[in-house]
Amino acid sequence: MVNGKRTTENGKQLEELRKIIKGDLLTNQPMKEYTSFRVGGLADVIVFPEYIEDIIGTIKYLSRERIPYFILGNGTNLLVRDGGIRGVVIALSHGFKRVELLKEDNPSLIFAEAGVPLVSLIKFTIDHSLSGLEFAAGIPGTVGGGLIMNAGGSLGELKDITQSVTILNPRGEITTKKQDDLRFSYRKLELPQNSIILSAVFGLNIDNQSHIRERIQKILVRRKETQPLDLPNAGSIFKNPEGISAGKLIDDAGLKGIRIGDARVSELHANFILNMGNAAAQDILSLIEKIQQKVYQKTGFMLEPEIRIVGEN
Repeated sequence: MVNGKRTTENGKQLEELRKIIKGDLLTNQPMKEYTSFRVGGLADVIVFPEYIEDIIGTIKYLSRERIPYFILGNGTNLLVRDGGIRGVVIALSHGFKRVELLKEDNPSLIFAEAGVPLVSLIKFTIDHSLSGLEFAAGIPGTVGGGLIMNAGGSLGELKDITQSVTILNPRGEITTKKQDDLRFSYRKLELPQNSIILSAVFGLNIDNQSHIRERIQKILVRRKETQPLDLPNAGSIFKNPEGISAGKLIDDAGLKGIRIGDARVSELHANFILNMGNAAAQDILSLIEKIQQKVYQKTGFMLEPEIRIVGEN
């Protein structure tokens, strides 16, 4: 929203954006079509840049016009409120999917653009007999989104293998941050405000291909046994407090299976909320709040959301 108006109400701005973007530009799009939770109101504008020039031009224009923007990967680990998103959503799902060995003389370094799905990156590592990314097997999302959330688990996190990250700032300037300059923490990578991840370099290890496949298969089987994969969800809802599982705290509070509207706590893994068919974002938000209250009353722990919550009420 700019000066009290939705972006879609300003025909001149839309016309100028269309000139900048070589990819698609769509208006009034339901965000439930772009998120794994399958909830969310309308986005004023969604653009699908395909080239770096598209993103640079778009960011410069939006920053100059003071139009807010939001970067969208695969829409996992994300809850969009029912009021939708004002401004412009920049979706990286149509481009930025290049992945390659960085150097022939050092085949353990791989370059991946932000739009590369993690599942595709893992396949690339298998094909090239590279070990170190097995922990990410079964984690949805893209390289960019995974870095922002420092995706991973008890077996490893992206911070463990990230050598550098290349970002674009709101002025359209591209910079590369080396490993020592990257500030990773639990489920977070700190970056300058409104920066966009363009690509990253990961350092892996040469290994036997069959051994890599075997480790990945074990992780995938474990995920299938312990996580609900058959209904829309956004992965783990809450961060784990230090030294204890958020899922266990929720389970101990007797909250498995509780439901508000069409949002329900999974009985398989209590740190997952499922969309049973027609949930609204508010159903999920209300359930999150109820879980926080009940767990705090029983244990003294205030659970912090791991998912990103964006948009208007």
